[in-house]
Amino acid sequence: MKSRRPVVSPEDQALFLAAVDGAQPLETRDRLPIPPPPPSPVRVAEPPPQVELVVEGDSKRYTARAPGVSRTQLSELRAGKLHTEATLDLHGQTVELGRQQLREFLLAHHKLGRRCVLVVHGRGTHSEHGAPLREAVFADLIGPLSGLVHAFATAAPSHGGEGATYILLRGPR
Repeated sequence: MKSRRPVVSPEDQALFLAAVDGAQPLETRDRLPIPPPPPSPVRVAEPPPQVELVVEGDSKRYTARAPGVSRTQLSELRAGKLHTEATLDLHGQTVELGRQQLREFLLAHHKLGRRCVLVVHGRGTHSEHGAPLREAVFADLIGPLSGLVHAFATAAPSHGGEGATYILLRGPR
C-alpha cells in the first residue's frame, strides 16, 4: 500500500508559508557532499580450494575420500559408527535451494569445528527423473565444496540409507 501524505488544513499551510517567507535556498557551494557508506565489514564465507576426492561405488551407494584418509576411517563412516554432530534435512527442497542450504550448513559447521554431519536429501522416490537433489549434493561435495570434505559416504540404513549422506569435515585451518 502506498503511503499517503497527511491532509494539511488551509490554516496550517498559511502558518507554514508565513514562517518560511523570505527564506533563500542555500547555494550549491555551501552544501556538503555526503560520502557513500563504507563497505560492509562482514565477509562472505568462501569454501577452501577444491580437493581431488577418490570416489568409489555405484549409483546407489558411494564413498569418497580425500588423500590421506584411510580405508578404516571410511568403513567406520559408512557403517555409521561415527557420532553425527548435526543434521541437515533437505526433503522437499528445490535443487538450487538445497545446494545453497548445503553450502551454508557445511561452512557453518566447519567453522564451528564439527567433525561429522549428516545430510538427508531423500532417495528421489517422488521425482520423475531419479534423485536430482541427491545428485546435486554429491556433485557439490566432489566439486566446489570438496575443500571442506575429508570423506563422505552413503548413510547406514538406520540413518536413511541411500536417502542420506554422512560427511566427515576437515578440521579448521
